[in-house]
Amino acid sequence: MNAALRADPAAMRVNLTVPTTTVRLGPIAFDGLKALLGVDLADVLSSLMIGPKYQRPVLGGFVDVYPLAIPDGEGMSIPIKILGEIGFYNLHSVLVLVVPVAAIDVVTAQLAAEIAVGEAAGPRLRPGSSGGTVAEYAVRLKAGMRKAVPLGSFGELGVEAGD
Repeated sequence: MNAALRADPAAMRVNLTVPTTTVRLGPIAFDGLKALLGVDLADVLSSLMIGPKYQRPVLGGFVDVYPLAIPDGEGMSIPIKILGEIGFYNLHSVLVLVVPVAAIDVVTAQLAAEIAVGEAAGPRLRPGSSGGTVAEYAVRLKAGMRKAVPLGSFGELGVEAGD
């Protein structure tokens, strides 16, 4: 946990929700997300985390919740094998989501209201950091706002604005 970020009033506070993909069979555990990404997500997010990861039930499964504080100009992205990359960054108090081009239809549907009223811009296509093309969406978060992409029996991938 990053105590300096916790004290930074200018950092954007969000909860990142990610499907819980760890399967346990007695003493043996397999993390499907770690296998897909090639790295433990908690390790990647550790510099932005302001609290411990916890689990919460959602329709269709469970999600891991990562409480984050994102300073202006900072964020992260993770290359995803085959699909491109996924990530986010804080651009002057606007959350910019970075998603694989394959996710444009689903993400656009989730952000339709924000796009229609000018609260979000996107998709903006750009080259990804690991090659290929990614789409960016700029979303001005409001306290308590929650956006999630349902992933069927896996749960959801989402972001929740802090108060």
